[in-house]
Amino acid sequence: MKVLVVVAPYSYPSPAAMRTEMLGVLYLGANLRRHGHEVKIYDPTKERPVREEGGFYYYGVPPQVMEGVVRDFAPDVLGISCHYAYSRPNAYEIFAMAKRLNPAVVTVIGGLVTSVYRGSVLAACPEIDFGLIGEAEQSFVDLLAHVAGGGPSPAAIDGLVHRHDGRVVENKKQAFIQDLDNLPFPARDLVDTRSYMRSGSRIYGLGDRPALSLLGELEEMIDRWGAEHVYIMDDNFTFKPERAKQICEGIIRKGWKIRWNTPNGLSVKGIDAELVGLMKRSGCASACLAIESGSEYIRNTVIRKHVSEEQIVSAVGHFHKAKIPVGGFLVLGMPGETEEHFQQSVRLVNRLPLSFLVASYATPYPGTKLYEMLLADGTLPAGWEVKMDTLSRPAYGTKDFSIEELIGRKKRVLLSFYLRHIPNLLAEFFGGRLSWANLDSATQLFYNTIWPPAARKK
Repeated sequence: MKVLVVVAPYSYPSPAAMRTEMLGVLYLGANLRRHGHEVKIYDPTKERPVREEGGFYYYGVPPQVMEGVVRDFAPDVLGISCHYAYSRPNAYEIFAMAKRLNPAVVTVIGGLVTSVYRGSVLAACPEIDFGLIGEAEQSFVDLLAHVAGGGPSPAAIDGLVHRHDGRVVENKKQAFIQDLDNLPFPARDLVDTRSYMRSGSRIYGLGDRPALSLLGELEEMIDRWGAEHVYIMDDNFTFKPERAKQICEGIIRKGWKIRWNTPNGLSVKGIDAELVGLMKRSGCASACLAIESGSEYIRNTVIRKHVSEEQIVSAVGHFHKAKIPVGGFLVLGMPGETEEHFQQSVRLVNRLPLSFLVASYATPYPGTKLYEMLLADGTLPAGWEVKMDTLSRPAYGTKDFSIEELIGRKKRVLLSFYLRHIPNLLAEFFGGRLSWANLDSATQLFYNTIWPPAARKK
């Protein structure tokens, strides 16, 4: 069957969003091709962003361009990977356009949006025939077999959202890939890799995937695609320190002269001097750590990270000693966060030798305990949804802080941090340890906090 897989366009408050391969889509494409399907992957988000009203930037293409892609390929099945909640309207428009062109085309939505919103996605868009929850490498193959007339019924497909007798039905997601080595490497030949290589290649360290398998994919990226800088998008990279050390040792043993970093917030658990030393020798250019809060109460009782301040200080210290720029992630506005809890965060990040700081508002994504709790106590209104503004503005206030007070806290912690750390940041930049991309990213985040897009419109 002819399968067109599209990455949903989105809007973002900066023209400098990091854009690299959507690995889930590339894995999906590789597995569909292995099963004999003709696959085309189209990622409109890699095009130059266009400024919109309100200070946001649109990462996508004009409707007529998207329509041309669908018309020219004439797919039997159109799948859209919708990664962000606020990109749903864009995905819905593409589905509607595809059905106008060919009412017989089978439409499928996947990605994080389907995993979070499940049946409500089909309810919101009648042009969507099916949704796939969670990892879809096998379930999409099963669905295509059904569409072709020889596969399982929709009721038997794992994690499938479908319609039956006029109502939306959600099949529970129960089957997960146990041996990740059985998956083919991502189908990077189905996209223009050059457009991604300008900002770096991306590789996932998925779950218990062995170090040898990851090194094999990395070797292909270097030898076939000329990768020079790789983003390891794995929050759990250091969760199993021995595996992380094996990966670093493999890079060193192969003699690959690459730079790599971890843009996602790593857990400080398991980080020691030996691991950081190997990261340095294998080309680690920077790392990010999930600090979350300087308050023991917020960090361990509310968020349940079970991480001590000593572990945070130790982990940051190891990176600083190894001269690897390290950033910290803070979450502001968790329920119960008082001014004193906030001040504990300010004091902690100000005394840590961090190279940059990212402060975000707690976001109650549907399906999380935070969402259910805030919905139950009336903090969130019924039907509340994540929108683009949610990422740049608090979603809620509590008895401990109003929305405006939380905005003020974010400005205060970033101002305090960067004013104290400017000399160190400049020293790292001119010393060659902090890249221009790191400095530019930190500047953009700081700028968007002090002068958000909504304020620029005024």
